Amino acid sequence: MSGTECREQSPQTISVSRRSPVLGFSVSYKKVIPIPGLKPKSREELGYPGVGRWTRSAQATGSKIQYLVGLFFLLLPLIVYAVTLGNYFHPNLLCGPFFGICMLSSGLNTTRKLFKYGATLLKLDTEPEVGGNASGIIRFLKPLRGNQSIDVEVKLACYEKDAIKNGDYSSRDAEYWSIKQQIRVKPEGRERVVLFSFDIPSGLPVNDFPCYYWRLELRGTHGQKSLYRSWRMPIDSTNSDRSE
Repeated sequence: MSGTECREQSPQTISVSRRSPVLGFSVSYKKVIPIPGLKPKSREELGYPGVGRWTRSAQATGSKIQYLVGLFFLLLPLIVYAVTLGNYFHPNLLCGPFFGICMLSSGLNTTRKLFKYGATLLKLDTEPEVGGNASGIIRFLKPLRGNQSIDVEVKLACYEKDAIKNGDYSSRDAEYWSIKQQIRVKPEGRERVVLFSFDIPSGLPVNDFPCYYWRLELRGTHGQKSLYRSWRMPIDSTNSDRSE
């Protein structure tokens, strides 16, 4: 599916496609069905950062689903025992607590890192545009321990959805274009901030899910612990591109 096809689709419509290999080649068509009363979500509702507004990173909290699934596997033998009133048991059920402990340990480790570095916020200076500029400030609410200077990598990337096809009929996203900078974390009172600015060339696809999407990523190491934060970016086209 090309980017042009995706841009022509409205979030208020459903595209229906059907393929028929009867003729020896694939034939496809689309039928657009409008959905009355369905209002597209705003950028703020979708979690996109905005100008003059602080937005938490996608890694703001630990995964509650991971904790629930881990707890389920941990208690799986007891659950089966209670449901069957002790009339069923299989040795494979003992593998459940092992997977549960692994998932809970991974979730606790993620939560510990989030607690260590605290919440990370992003505020944009201007509306990011293709053929324009994307700049802003990243702010650590919790003080980073130690007096040593910290350098982080800030990366702005455009990803193409389901671009790489695997042999098992699955697919994964591919990086379409990216730019990165090594930036020194600056102290601002008791907090630390990162200032970034990227020039985005013309001709790149805009943020148009599910075809293309943009993401701002921050990576670094502090106290032998890795740090990663990301935000979905609302990259649009410039006024000159819209007029064309």
